[in-house]
Amino acid sequence: MTNPAPGEILVISRAEVEELLTPEACLQRCLDTFRWVGEGVVDQVNPVNLFVHDRSLPEPPFGHGVVQAFPALIRPLDRAAVKWLSSYRKNPLRDLPGISAIDLITDTETGMPIALVDGTSVTNLRTGGHAAVGAKYLARPDSETVAVIGCGHEARTHMLMLNELFPIAKVLAFDISADQQDRFCGEIRDSLGLAATPAESVEAAVAGADIVCVVTSAREPVLMESWVGPGTHVCATTGFSDVDKNCATKFDKWVVGWYGRDLEWIEGPEVGKLGGLASGDLTKADIHADIATELMAGLKPGRENDDERTIMTHLGMAALDAAVASLVYELALDQGAGTMMKIF
Repeated sequence: MTNPAPGEILVISRAEVEELLTPEACLQRCLDTFRWVGEGVVDQVNPVNLFVHDRSLPEPPFGHGVVQAFPALIRPLDRAAVKWLSSYRKNPLRDLPGISAIDLITDTETGMPIALVDGTSVTNLRTGGHAAVGAKYLARPDSETVAVIGCGHEARTHMLMLNELFPIAKVLAFDISADQQDRFCGEIRDSLGLAATPAESVEAAVAGADIVCVVTSAREPVLMESWVGPGTHVCATTGFSDVDKNCATKFDKWVVGWYGRDLEWIEGPEVGKLGGLASGDLTKADIHADIATELMAGLKPGRENDDERTIMTHLGMAALDAAVASLVYELALDQGAGTMMKIF
């Protein structure tokens, strides 16, 4: 397929994103993006948060709504993009997704909009990707057993990405929905050929796990620090919303994705709104390192011995969405996918 003419955009659907973007390609693009951020060749703005509801008040029936814009310029790709996302965590109660998003991509040579990509699938995939980047530096290389807490879409993408890096043989899964838990285990058995077994509780799932993925919509901790054994790495997708904040200070290492993004919800303007922390709970001084500027650059070590307990938190940055959506666009052009639409 040829590049869009001026006034045309390529529309790429969710099914097409999931068909085009392999775990290997997504993981590599996430690794490249962290490196580019560390090298200073990315311009990005932390999410512009439009809080629909006052989060100091009781939660509405379908969750505290937030609409967010994530803009980034990826100079090595000559692409800029913005993700427009909304989150209502209880939307599934009305048969709607908890998160919905679209990614608009611009060619920086011409300034023309060139693609509109389903951003929900990109978000799911790159979230699994950045969790795997953290695990690459912090989990034991011989990790075989993964515990998954919360069995939605991002649980599946976490497993897809981790399976690229580790000799995984066993998955233990827990979800408050038994149907969701069973469905996830069946998908993992069918798609990855791994032994996936439902667990009776979070504590039972994490006992003996090498890697723990916490991917829930809970607003209170469901994983407690005392349940996590020596040598375990925790992928905490929503920060400390659903993970005991004691993990940050009692584990051997707490690592974030990029200070420029993560300090916003740790000690900045998002405290009390995103990430599960209150003012003064944790500070930068509690963090061992970030991935983009310290671990990748070799300025600080990742895992140093088999007994360390480690945790990585990262609420996502605009650069990841822009870079992965741009990869989807490139793949769609190569493979003739997507629908070209003239808009002006």
